[in-house]
Formats: sequence, structure tokens, C-alpha cells
Amino acid sequence: MKRALSSLLFGLVLPAFGEPPPAPKGFRWEENPQFSDEFDGNALDAKKWHDHHPRWKGRPPARFMPENVSVSGGCLRQTNSMLDKPISERGQEFTIGGAAVVSKKVEAFYGYYECRLKASNISMSSTFWMSNSGHHYKGIGRISQELDILETVGGAKNNPKFATCMNSNTHVWHNREKRQVGNKAQLPGASHEDFNVYGAWWVDANKVRFYLNNKFVGEVEFDTSLIPHPFEHPMHINMVTETYDWETPPTPEEVNNPAINTTLIDWVRAYTLEPSDGSMADWKLKKLHNDFREWKSANGKSTTTAKLVKAKYGYAHLEKKNGKEIKIPIKLLSENDQALLEKVMLSQ
Repeated sequence: MKRALSSLLFGLVLPAFGEPPPAPKGFRWEENPQFSDEFDGNALDAKKWHDHHPRWKGRPPARFMPENVSVSGGCLRQTNSMLDKPISERGQEFTIGGAAVVSKKVEAFYGYYECRLKASNISMSSTFWMSNSGHHYKGIGRISQELDILETVGGAKNNPKFATCMNSNTHVWHNREKRQVGNKAQLPGASHEDFNVYGAWWVDANKVRFYLNNKFVGEVEFDTSLIPHPFEHPMHINMVTETYDWETPPTPEEVNNPAINTTLIDWVRAYTLEPSDGSMADWKLKKLHNDFREWKSANGKSTTTAKLVKAKYGYAHLEKKNGKEIKIPIKLLSENDQALLEKVMLSQ
């Protein structure tokens, strides 16, 4: 319904309409339903989203509280609140309730990601970003990535520009140190005044492009001082409201004011770039050859964890974790796996 209405009113309400940038020649954008949600129901889709952050409680004084997440009126609502009583955990004290919605799957990879968001009007963040827990690199240690598509503070007190800009950033984390390269774009007004569409085209392991209300507003090349291709692993999507240590926290009166204490997210959408000829993108083909995944039988009764060696002459050649190679007739695999291998064979 939102898409139809957006198209009908295209010339009147541009910020309601989101779309990926023009695809390069020979490619097309395909919606990725795993990370897309119109929030048209009356509850958060528990198959897609956590109503909390699985690895992070929040930054004091605000703690992520599941009860502060709701869906109604066609929007995801993240409503901040004062806690009935302080919560003390591991030497930290929390007095404010924030909110976090995080994708359950850590499989968001190269593609276009966008949301339509209206910030709260208090000195807490409204955000749309991606991250992972990191991967081990020989001789270096664990390195993780963070792609901040939007960080804004609708009711900023110490840094007014955080209310009037699309603040974007990229972080390469190692030993609690971050190497960052960011981007800023001026908003039509303060972020709490109206909805805007915030987007990012994660091009590859070295580059991202940012978009505001469907217009290109900047490109960032990731920091390569540690590794040559820093953003080469999938991430999950985060939408959180939090307090910052560099921003004055809101007063109890501000936090409890329902007219200003809620971040609204109309929708979030994700797209992957696919070859127009029906073959498979190079990076996807590489992942199939390098990463282990589950392959399901046609009857759904059995699975095999393996990575693809090749698909040829009606057979899938798979390598199991013990190094053993097996050969399975493609017709005995699930419809999804058969479709996947059809693309593989078109790409060879």
C-alpha cells in the first residue's frame, strides 16, 4: 500500500518515495526481502528482527529495553523512557530506556540499503547502520566492520549539526581502536521535523556511496591501513536509539514527553545488484566457493553443510568440512538450491 501511494504522489511527497540508484549497464536491482520491512503490521516481525541488541546492552545512561519497541500506524516506533528505577550492571548504571532493533541474520552484504526515518526531538540518537562481530586475520587478530548510514540527534544540545545533517561513517575496529572515514550531507531541515530517506550503496569491500532523498551525497573509501579489503564480510542491520558520551542526556521531562521521545521508521528496504542475464554476481559466486552453507534435499528431510566446488553436467560437486568431496544430482536438491546452481552454471 505504501509503495502504491508513494508512486501516486511521487511529485508531491518525494521523501516518501525510495529507490536504489540507477544500476550499472548489464545489471539490475533485486529486492532482498531478508532485510526489507514495510512495518505495516501491529507487531515486530520476530522472524527477521530482534527487539534488542544481542551483544550490547547500550551506552549509559541509556539501556536498550525491548518494551520500547513497537509497530503501529505503519511505522516501527522506538520510544525512549525513564526507567522506573536504575539498573546496575557490571559497574554501569542505567537510568534511561532506549531501544534497539537488529536483524537476526548477519548476511547483509554488497547492495543498497535505505530507510525512511523521522528522528525523535530529544538528545538521543536515531540511527540506521550495519556491523559485524569481526573475523580473525592471521598475524593481525580480530577485525570488525561498522557502516553508519545515519547517525542523527534530533534534539542535539552540544552539537547542533547532528540534528541538521545526515551523519555517515565507516569504522574498521581492531583492539578497541577504530579507523574511520566519514561523510556529511545537509538535511532539508532538522531530522526531527520530517521524514527523510537515508540510503547507502555498499559497492564492494573498499567503497560505499551515500544517498539522501534519492540524491547522491558522497562516496567513502574504507580505511585500508590494516587490511587491503576491509569490508569483505557480511553484516547485520541495526536501528537503535542511544545516548552518547559527548552529548548531554535528555532530562526526565524530555524523555517522558510522548510528543518528542519517539523515533519513527516508516520502512527499511534492501536490494542486491544482479546481472541482467540471470547469471550470478562475481562476489556471490566467490562466497559459494569459499564459504560453507547448508544444502537441502528436495524432500526437505536432509541437509549437507558444504561449500561448492563446481556445478556441471547436472551434478553439484560439494566439499564437506572434513575435506571430503561429494557429488549430488542437482535434481535431488531443493528448488532454491536448484535455482541457485542454475545461476552458477550460467556464470561459468
